[in-house]
Amino acid sequence: MPFYLSAAIAFIYGTVVGSFLNVCIWRMPRDQSIIRPPSHCPNCDGKLRAWELIPLFSYLLLGRKCARCGAPISWRYFGVELLTGLFYIALVYYYGWRLEFFTFALFGSALIAAFFVDLEHWIIPDQLNIFGIVVGVAHDLAALALIEVGHPEAVFFKPVLTIPVPFTTASFPMLQSIVGIVICGAIFYAIAVFGELAFKKEAMGGGDIKLAAAIGANLPISLALLSFFVAVALGSVIGIAWMLVMRAMRREFKSYVPFGPMMVTGAFVVIFLGSRIISAYMGYMMPR
Repeated sequence: MPFYLSAAIAFIYGTVVGSFLNVCIWRMPRDQSIIRPPSHCPNCDGKLRAWELIPLFSYLLLGRKCARCGAPISWRYFGVELLTGLFYIALVYYYGWRLEFFTFALFGSALIAAFFVDLEHWIIPDQLNIFGIVVGVAHDLAALALIEVGHPEAVFFKPVLTIPVPFTTASFPMLQSIVGIVICGAIFYAIAVFGELAFKKEAMGGGDIKLAAAIGANLPISLALLSFFVAVALGSVIGIAWMLVMRAMRREFKSYVPFGPMMVTGAFVVIFLGSRIISAYMGYMMPR
């Protein structure tokens, strides 16, 4: 299939998913069902008609406002649809129609929703983290099945790790997703515990810990850890920049910068560039 056709299919599918993500971003932090009632204006409760639900185009056709009450429609609706569509194009470009395309399409969609919810409400809904964990485990099971039936080329990342038994020469196989859940979740849980002991206040939210486990479920351990490094580096830069801006404006710096969006950004970076970053680093550290 020509790439332009694959890209068109991926983009259309991505914008449709992005439209659904907007529903999740609005309703999940308000503990509302993402299924019922049907899509409606949050200002006047008017049910949206079919032509008002076309991704991207409806936002432009409506002039960025509700057709009934005239309430403005947030830029986020258009932005999330466009971002998800472009993300799907990037996935099909980098992974083709391999299993990882579908895995990262699902998990990445949850990450996009988590990004915007945490940015506005400072929470990451459990539904998104649990969904991400399930996707990661399902990927490994599906990859095992594809390899078993003789289609290893359909799988980009190996689904199984060999875990050595301490103080013995024995080892046993384990799904990479399970190992990632345990290691990444434990790292962030330890940060939360020791951070609270050191600073006498909550240092890491429960949503961040669960998101770390979800990232570990979907990425190889090395890439998951790299994503956390990127998140910390990005968070440090943004935090320092924000502090300097507040000082320049002679305002007291009290704002908490949510870490979830940093983790999401780190995950997106390594989904596309992680293997290249690690290869470049290893080449620099161990030149021939």
